[in-house]
Amino acid sequence: MNLRQSLSLVAGLLGVAGLLGVAQGQGGGDWGDVTGRIIWDKSKAMPARTPLNLGANPDKNVCEKKGPLLEEMWVVNDKNRGLQHAFVWIESPQKGAKLPIHPDLKKVSPEKIDMDQPLCQFIPHAQGLREGQTLVARNTSGIAHNYKWQGNPAANPGGNVLLPPGATKEIADLVADRLPLSVECNIHPWMKGWVRVYDHPYFAVTDADGKFAMKNAPAGNFVLKIWHGSGGWAGGVKGKNGQPIVIKAGANDQGDIEYPAPPP
Repeated sequence: MNLRQSLSLVAGLLGVAGLLGVAQGQGGGDWGDVTGRIIWDKSKAMPARTPLNLGANPDKNVCEKKGPLLEEMWVVNDKNRGLQHAFVWIESPQKGAKLPIHPDLKKVSPEKIDMDQPLCQFIPHAQGLREGQTLVARNTSGIAHNYKWQGNPAANPGGNVLLPPGATKEIADLVADRLPLSVECNIHPWMKGWVRVYDHPYFAVTDADGKFAMKNAPAGNFVLKIWHGSGGWAGGVKGKNGQPIVIKAGANDQGDIEYPAPPP
C-alpha cells in the first residue's frame, strides 16, 4: 500500500468514526431527563389576573357559580414568577430531521387526551398532543358549548361542533405542524385555548409553578423552543429559532428561563 492509499484509508476511518460519534451524540444510546422552569420577565412587573366581564351573557350565573372567572391571558405565579401554559419542546438543529425516540416512548400513549369546559373556560387552557393521539373535546357543564378548533389549513383545517351538556367530540386526525391550533367557544366568546401537535414525545406545557419536564430525551445537541399563546415565541421573532441545548445522559436541569414580556 503506497502513501496515498494509506492516507485515504485513514481519512475514511476518521470519517466513519466521526459519523458514529454524531450518531451516539444524537441519541445513539444515551438518554437524559430535561427539566426547568419558565419565569416571567424579571425586569417587568408581574401581570395580575382580573375578573372577566361576562356582560349580559345568559349563562353568566352558571359560569360563575363557583366565583368570578379570571382572565387567562397571562397566568403568573406571584410567589415565584412561574409562567403557566407555556409550550416547551426540543427539535433537531437540522431542519426537518426526526428526533430519536427512546424505546419506552415509541408507543403513543395514552390514546386519548381530554380538553373539558366545565365552567366556561377550557381545562386545560393549553394542551400538548402527540401525533396519533385523539383529542377529546368534553362538555361536563350543564349548558351548551360549541368547540371550534382551527390551525394551519394545509395540515389541520379544523372544525366546529355544538356540544350539548354531557356531550363529547373525538378529533382523531390532527397531525404534527409548526403552527398551533386555537380553540374557542362562540357561545361564550371569552373562552380561548391552545393545542400544539408534535411527532415526538419531547414536549411539555408548564404547570402552575412554570415547571416543565421531558423524560428520556436523546443525548446530543438540540434546540429548545418556548411558545405561549398570548405572546408567541419567547424573545419575539428571534425566539422562533429557539436556543441551543446540550442534553447529556442523566439529569439536565435548565434552571430558570425568562420569558421576556412582549411589547405593549
